[in-house]
Amino acid sequence: MRLSKLRVTLLGNWPRLVLYAVFFAVFSSLLWFKLGSLTGGYSQHELQTTLASTGWRHIFEHPLNAPYLVVVRLLSYLSDNHLLITRIVSAGFGLVTLALFYVLTRYWHGERTALFGTLLFGFSAWFLHTARLGVPDVLLCGILALVACYLWLRHTGSGIALLGCFILAAAMLYVPGMVWFIALGAVLQWKSVDRYFKKNLWAVTAGGLLLIIALVPLGLAIYNHPEIAKVYAGLPATGWPMPLEVLKNIALVPIHLFVQGQVQPEHWLSKLAILDFFTTAMFFLGGYLYIRKARLRRFWLMVTILGAGMILASLGGAVSMTVLIPFLYIVAAGGIGFLIDKWVTVFPRNVIAQTVGYGLVSLAVAITCIYSGRHYFIAWPQALATKAVFAVKDQP
Repeated sequence: MRLSKLRVTLLGNWPRLVLYAVFFAVFSSLLWFKLGSLTGGYSQHELQTTLASTGWRHIFEHPLNAPYLVVVRLLSYLSDNHLLITRIVSAGFGLVTLALFYVLTRYWHGERTALFGTLLFGFSAWFLHTARLGVPDVLLCGILALVACYLWLRHTGSGIALLGCFILAAAMLYVPGMVWFIALGAVLQWKSVDRYFKKNLWAVTAGGLLLIIALVPLGLAIYNHPEIAKVYAGLPATGWPMPLEVLKNIALVPIHLFVQGQVQPEHWLSKLAILDFFTTAMFFLGGYLYIRKARLRRFWLMVTILGAGMILASLGGAVSMTVLIPFLYIVAAGGIGFLIDKWVTVFPRNVIAQTVGYGLVSLAVAITCIYSGRHYFIAWPQALATKAVFAVKDQP
């Protein structure tokens, strides 16, 4: 009986399953294409990541970004090319990030908007730079997993979901800067969290014990090496920026996003803005939509994440602009959905006009994806500054 129901479900949803398979194939190809050869070498940061994962004892004693380092260490038993493994691990986390991005966007804006938004985000140059570089920066996208896990808990209220939140929080607490987002989420949603705690005492007990046990290496590392506490909190490892400098850096975040980026050859091409013209336009349109629905929880969620992310990124610590990018694209996806809905409202029964509208949006998304792909796969590797940074060729 169960097999028959499964067969009916698969047959009834085969177009969607085929679409998902195509998306998986496209993004897998995008993330693994010339993964080890595009830049002609590796960077010093990738080398440092490889060295940080060379032994279990070293990971235990220096556990920052442990979820990433543990996976690198496990895969190192399968290949001697440890530098390439760091990039493979980043690409794997990148695929998970895309899946979470699609799930959240679909939950908030519907399937059609999620498909357009995931294409836009998956082909974005910043995502490709992050997900194809062998450093743990991709873990900052794990905030998507925290949001998705909380929505799962809010939707079901089950003990399994609550236990999953504890386990995920234990892993993400090893990522520098994530402690602030988890703490903010717990404080702002304390009433609902407290209700779930009282409803699922067994999950709170089991999850609390697992959380304490999982955080023992982190606690020991901070106790033995107090200097890493600042790095863990997302603060600069040495020195402290002056208040005026911090304010200036916060003001520069929108400039870097929409006007002119920073010179950082390892992560970016020249001084191009992080968001392209079409994504910027859709972001502002989506921002207008979110402001109109300011009573919704997602609005304040976006404000909290983007605000905290901007502050942490401006401090010059381990938290980069990567923490902002997925949510900027979710807002941009909302702008695309809003644009399509308005078009359909103007032409509610004109199939030809609706087809033209969908076609124009699809064309704009396709052109943007091509532009981003050329940025990353063609222009960036050929830049002299990029070649100078990726000069490490020998295995450690």
